Amino acid sequence: MLLAALLDAGASLGAVRSALAACDLVELSLQTEEVTRSGLRGLHLRVDGGSRSGEGDLAGRLAALADAPLPARVRDRAAAVLGSIAAAEGRLHGVPAGALHLDELDSTDTIVDVVGVCAALEDLDVDSIWCSPLPAGSGSLAGDRGRLPLPAPATLELLAGTEALLLPAPGQVEHVTPTAAALLATLARFEVPAMRLHAVGCGAGTRDDPRRPNLVRAWLGDPAGGGENDAGARFDDDCVELRTNLDDVSPAVVAALAGRCLEAGALDVWVVAATMKKGRPGHVLHALVPRGGDAALAALLLEESPTLGVRRTEAARMVAAREVLDFDSPLGPVRVKCKRWRGRLVDARPELDDCGRLATATGRPLHEVVDTVTAAARAAFVEASAAQPATAREI
Repeated sequence: MLLAALLDAGASLGAVRSALAACDLVELSLQTEEVTRSGLRGLHLRVDGGSRSGEGDLAGRLAALADAPLPARVRDRAAAVLGSIAAAEGRLHGVPAGALHLDELDSTDTIVDVVGVCAALEDLDVDSIWCSPLPAGSGSLAGDRGRLPLPAPATLELLAGTEALLLPAPGQVEHVTPTAAALLATLARFEVPAMRLHAVGCGAGTRDDPRRPNLVRAWLGDPAGGGENDAGARFDDDCVELRTNLDDVSPAVVAALAGRCLEAGALDVWVVAATMKKGRPGHVLHALVPRGGDAALAALLLEESPTLGVRRTEAARMVAAREVLDFDSPLGPVRVKCKRWRGRLVDARPELDDCGRLATATGRPLHEVVDTVTAAARAAFVEASAAQPATAREI
């Protein structure tokens, strides 16, 4: 369905056929037809025939892709998706990905979906992929390995940790297959971007479900704002700032109160020195909280501090994406917080606690450890990201 949606959005079927031919698929036929699903039109892709030899192992599939005359980005994206499938299945079965035999890695349908989607994205010149919330059915479904719960174990394993939002959907139906999950988990970010919409493609599945249209939509467009500097620049993280004056509390109690706010769900807490009534020195405690969590935190401040009132201000944030990655630095392993903005890594900083541990282990001053590890992390992550081409199209 993902491939059909991209074809319906304007990708060339010829480009997809050429990419699949480069992967030595024999006697494969791809045909499209317009159908309706719950009264809405969509493009249905039918795959007939096709065979390939292989053992269903990751090394064999990656070697075949490396030898195929494909555009570099198609080859790299497809290899990453197949690697994700093998890694997820390896975790499920407790077997190293490189030693796992998987029929899925040699299945014609899987190769068509993975290579076909990557080829269609390349034909459309798509640099960034974004994904909205995904439907998650319940119940179970019969398969080659017996009955499996829904969503399928491999699907959940692939989506875990990706920030994908799963929404309840009619049961006893596999709404997201493991192959689709692998494509989205590997290639997409799970949010809806600001974009100028140019085309919409609708890919139709085989089933016609009266409860909801069996369609997946691909939106094709450019970043909103007319230029790269405006892409993703939105105050769309709704937060609330709480403030309260503390003029008769010791600094130790203020510090403990700030810690309690963080434990209770505050996103950030800071304390500013201030002059209170009658010239008394005091503090203003600020807490940034997600919308909906302000009442509970204000109640905590009223209960656990001497304050008589808490002020509230709307404080929408523009937020850069962040992720924490493991890094083998020259001084030892650390966690590195990477900052991502407009699809690029723009900064990488080690966790201070890990730097403190390395300082103790190596006998070096903390500031020297921080400087050394920060420089190595930025070289490993930020410089590599800067070498990638700028985003031109989004889907």
